Amino acid sequence: MLAQAIEKIDALDQHRIQRALASNNTHFKHVFYLLPLLLHYNLPELPAYVENAPHGLAKFTFNPYQKRFFNTLISETERKEVTDYAFDGLYSMGSTGSIVQTTKSDLDLWLCYSQELNQEAYQLIEQKLAKLTQWAKGLGIEVNFYLMNPECFKDNHHNYGVSEEHSGSAQHFFLLDEFYRSAVRLAGKRLLWLHLPDNAYKKAIKSKKIDLNEWIDFGDFSSLSTSEFFGASLWQLYKGIESPYKSAIKILLLESYAQTYPETKLISKQFKQKLLDNKTEHYHFDPYLAMLEQVTDYLKDRKELSRLDRLRQCFYLKAKEGKVLYNWRERELQALIKHWGWNAQQIALLNDRPKWKMKQAIVQDKMLVEQLLQSYRNLINFARKFHIDPSIMTNDTDILMRKLYSVFEMLPGKVTLLNPHITPDLSEQNITFIEAQEGSAMKAGWYLINQSPKSTYDSSQRFVQYNKNLHKLVAWAYFNGVITVSTKLHVVSRHIDLQKLRQFITDLRLFFPVSAPKISENELLHPNEIRSLILAINLTNDPTQHFADIRRDFHSSDLFSFNAFEQNLVGSVSIIYRNMWNEIRTQHFEGEQAVLNALKLLSNKIYRDSAPPQSVNVFCYSKQFRSELRETIADLVHRCISVQTGSIYANTFNTVKVAGRTWQLVFSDKNVKIKPVAEQAVEKVKRLTTLSHLSKKGENRVVVYPSEINDFASEGFLQFFFEDGKNGCFHVYILDENNHIESYTSCNGTKEEKIREINRLYAEQYLENDQNSIFNYPQFYQLLEEGEEVKIVPFQSRQHREFMQQKK
Repeated sequence: MLAQAIEKIDALDQHRIQRALASNNTHFKHVFYLLPLLLHYNLPELPAYVENAPHGLAKFTFNPYQKRFFNTLISETERKEVTDYAFDGLYSMGSTGSIVQTTKSDLDLWLCYSQELNQEAYQLIEQKLAKLTQWAKGLGIEVNFYLMNPECFKDNHHNYGVSEEHSGSAQHFFLLDEFYRSAVRLAGKRLLWLHLPDNAYKKAIKSKKIDLNEWIDFGDFSSLSTSEFFGASLWQLYKGIESPYKSAIKILLLESYAQTYPETKLISKQFKQKLLDNKTEHYHFDPYLAMLEQVTDYLKDRKELSRLDRLRQCFYLKAKEGKVLYNWRERELQALIKHWGWNAQQIALLNDRPKWKMKQAIVQDKMLVEQLLQSYRNLINFARKFHIDPSIMTNDTDILMRKLYSVFEMLPGKVTLLNPHITPDLSEQNITFIEAQEGSAMKAGWYLINQSPKSTYDSSQRFVQYNKNLHKLVAWAYFNGVITVSTKLHVVSRHIDLQKLRQFITDLRLFFPVSAPKISENELLHPNEIRSLILAINLTNDPTQHFADIRRDFHSSDLFSFNAFEQNLVGSVSIIYRNMWNEIRTQHFEGEQAVLNALKLLSNKIYRDSAPPQSVNVFCYSKQFRSELRETIADLVHRCISVQTGSIYANTFNTVKVAGRTWQLVFSDKNVKIKPVAEQAVEKVKRLTTLSHLSKKGENRVVVYPSEINDFASEGFLQFFFEDGKNGCFHVYILDENNHIESYTSCNGTKEEKIREINRLYAEQYLENDQNSIFNYPQFYQLLEEGEEVKIVPFQSRQHREFMQQKK
């Protein structure tokens, strides 16, 4: 039985390898064939050499291509056989050899090892893999290595945190499911689980009749639990940022799996059974076609035909990425299209993806987001139905939720960024901005149209985007790549002329880059502070445009309370900023208090004792006093930032006279308020009286808490901080979504019980009320005392577990 299984799986591997090579270029073939060779040998004459790096692949044998390459570089006299193997096997997984593998597909490789590695050996292997990755990239091939230890994997110990390619601890068994159903052995030992029926596999492990050293064993699925559905769904949403169509398929697969829980019908298990039961040697299994078949059956059973149609679109577009080659893949796709009953117009629209512009891109982006979030909501409801275990709220899960919050959460003032992987170029030749006044037939505000005012009407291509505020509409077009340096601008407005609009967009382009640096894990664990900031003064409301014969003998402070009428020369303040989580946020203020409200907002967005923004720019578009207004407001902005970041004391901040009244910004630990100076004096007396009264009664309710918690304050999240007390009790500090703090001291019981109860209450609230905010699940942290230093780490994270282990 085992010999037959080996024969069948070896034949399937060869079939997949042939298909992988059949539709790729010579560079892909070169990389694909040579990677096993370059991991087996580590010689100065070969690419990616690293001195003393562990090397050697068990059971490695040359194929003709490898032998020719090796012989051209290494003479027989210099050749030495590798006898000490560092690695047990090299496997490709994912789309390799499947219908969706294209010229744009990455190579995902599991490099398996079983021997213990010290830190030096591990670092040398990482250097070697980094060099191999760079070598392949130089040939146009993206390679991702996963250094995998089967025993560590079975114990759920992961070497990697969450990154673009690594899911960390967010998923385990679903990753194994994907590996088993798609693994292609390039070199090394075979996979034990794949070659034996489940009962025989368990007996082989217990009896040890099989020499386990000759096999690679990542375990089975006996411990699959509901908790994994949550982490895996978060991971697929995150992958949806970079690979939207693939993730939309995979998260639907998770949803279909959930419907059969606890007897989850994993594709890998179905595949193995069919493979081992099949009487013939040739069983050509395609993991992506199997996913499509399973999810199709699931959606048909639920009669969700619109979701099924969107699934088919995602599958087709994923399979058509990259250079189109007419081979077996194209024939398979044509057969699918015929079965689906698509018409020529549908196919032409999808095939035209490289030329899509705003109209098609927005439709696709909306479809993808709806598809991903619908599956996520269904999976969350499923997990809560089965009383999701709060132990899954690991460091990795917290980080994933914050990344997803920054991308998917819809918030007032936030600029929606279209997925950049839908189409390569959204730039338009002509963009027209039209202002609609109050009382007109159109909704008051600003409209963007992707045509010039006098162009011929074309409903199939014409697109209109609306926003109440001009600066947010411009920001949407700029950061989505709709407006570029070559775009011709047009404007229809009574308040804004073309010169002012062009200058604003030029300022934005010169001082605010479209692309943002990648977010680090450390940045996601801290507040989403402002990184880059722009203020546009009097862009849409300019009080100076009606002035004539203005006196020039004035002080800068007079600009907010000008002439005998004490008129404020600032009519509007438009704010655009990018925070540390790469969200683009906007805000707009009009009227006499626009400056004060803008200063208050910025002060509340700059966290106490944080680093100042990396760039701050103030631009003024007034007809008159342009430089004076810009300099005065820039000075106020920098002083507010300096107070919050600790460069100057709050009491050194001068008062500001606006429209005849004197105002002052009042700074406290948690927020900033604007108060008239007269009101300030009255309130100070009230406060002193109240404090005195509380002191006498012993009812002072001021919350005392560790200052380190301030570093973790993040709007939009409910956060719990545990601090160990004496005699086994603990304290809990709670920061709500608005960063208001509460404290509960000397709590009894266990933290895990508290977390379970909190999650249960949150789940009930979610199901009964608002389901829009779906990424602000409660987050839990632990305060650790290390000498005189207090550190805050995610609850049950690796750092937390190691700290607890040291205390025992």
